[in-house]
Amino acid sequence: MCELLGMSLNGAINPKISFRGFQKLGKNNPDGWGIGYYKNKKATIEKEPINALSSDFLQNEKNLENILSKIIIGHVRKISQGKLSYNNTHPFKRDLDGKEYLFAHNGTVDCNNFDLSVFKPIGETDSEYMFCHLLECIQKKKIVNWSENEFEWLKQKLNQINKFGKLNCLMSNGEYLFCYHDIEGHNGLCFIQRKPPYREIKLKDIDWEVDLREEKNPNKTGFIIATKKLTKESWKKFNKGELIVFKDGKMIYSNHRDI
Repeated sequence: MCELLGMSLNGAINPKISFRGFQKLGKNNPDGWGIGYYKNKKATIEKEPINALSSDFLQNEKNLENILSKIIIGHVRKISQGKLSYNNTHPFKRDLDGKEYLFAHNGTVDCNNFDLSVFKPIGETDSEYMFCHLLECIQKKKIVNWSENEFEWLKQKLNQINKFGKLNCLMSNGEYLFCYHDIEGHNGLCFIQRKPPYREIKLKDIDWEVDLREEKNPNKTGFIIATKKLTKESWKKFNKGELIVFKDGKMIYSNHRDI
């Protein structure tokens, strides 16, 4: 099953440490990889319909070092719907009211009940179709500036969509990172907070230790979100049906926990 990676920081960073551990998940998710991020408020996507472990782009660490963003969404794919192709590889990107949205999903959703009029999928996946449907709902709701009322609405909308299948997803408009976990707990979703004092960590399933004191600016803080924990630390699990919203490296909304 596909795997997700999200990052929300209070300042732009490169994702080379987290993505190195995430890349290894291509072993069981060989049908594509992608990473979306924001540069000068514009969404940029790097993705390939190949195994992340075979990617020349990812083998060159300078490529990841050149990615600097406060919000990052990553995905490795195992096909459930749609052929192996660039257009079917996550994340997906669309413009809505001058904001560029990024979206990645794992699970499978029956989209036959979702009508589309404005946004149309380019590829063949249920994930992109669902993304288009969600954007149409946001547009119809006339959401331009997000606040707690809109977060509550989004949680309810994702709960409704979730009734048609299995849904874990990450979405961003360049300002917020929206992270939703399936109502039945499908495939898991967890997070860890990064803040000083930094220390040495060991990546899970990789014989590689990193001293974050040497890698991290002590002023940089934020959260990393993943399908499964990427390091041998204590990660916190999302609750079933939980939507968490992050902004500038802070958790600002949850329908299941106090902020």
